[in-house]
Amino acid sequence: MTFPRRLLTEGEEVVVELRPHWAFLGWPLVATVAAAGLAVAIDVAFRHAPAGVGDVLLGVFAVAALWLAGRTLRWVTTSLVLTTTRLVRRSGVLGRRALELRLERINELSYHQSLPGRLARTGELMVETGGESGVITFEHVPRPAAFQSLITEQISAFHDARRVRFGGPVDVPGVAPGAPFHADTPPTGGPAVPMTPAPMPGPAAAAPSVADRLMQLGELRRRGIVSAAEFEAKKAELLQQL
Repeated sequence: MTFPRRLLTEGEEVVVELRPHWAFLGWPLVATVAAAGLAVAIDVAFRHAPAGVGDVLLGVFAVAALWLAGRTLRWVTTSLVLTTTRLVRRSGVLGRRALELRLERINELSYHQSLPGRLARTGELMVETGGESGVITFEHVPRPAAFQSLITEQISAFHDARRVRFGGPVDVPGVAPGAPFHADTPPTGGPAVPMTPAPMPGPAAAAPSVADRLMQLGELRRRGIVSAAEFEAKKAELLQQL
């Protein structure tokens, strides 16, 4: 079940949509395979076993298969979606449950993989946000290291686009690229950036020219971070400064 495009805001695009790793099926899958293997083994080894034994084995297999079917339905209806502005987890078979994290509220990202998880390429992704939410853990994430890097890249692109949209340079002195202005800890997990005004540039550090700003704006338009309407409006505003 894909993420409904009607739930996207204006200018928002889906970057990637993930299903939980197949390890999400867990014990139901193990129980079903074991029940099927046991039934086949007993049928081959004891061909003249009483009919009641076969009925018991069939019942065990049916219970395990129903357990697996329920877990598979949960797997199909669970998704982790990264868009250009937010991170969304949706789940639920009959009812729906959704968790939404705005990219500008994410302070830190980390992941954990056990040895079996490294072999299966799955793990937990921990997202630390501002406010009362604290640390939110997403389990059974496929390739969590790559997904963490993708989120960090999208956070950086989000803040770059916002600076250009409001008329500021892409790289703000005193603030790490892509770091949220409101947070004490940047999303890359680096050292905290003090919330102090940036020093005024001296003669050797001139402000970006209009041509540089136009080149930056064109690059953001090429990457799809800025919409066509926003590009044309900002371009016209910059050309008036020439």
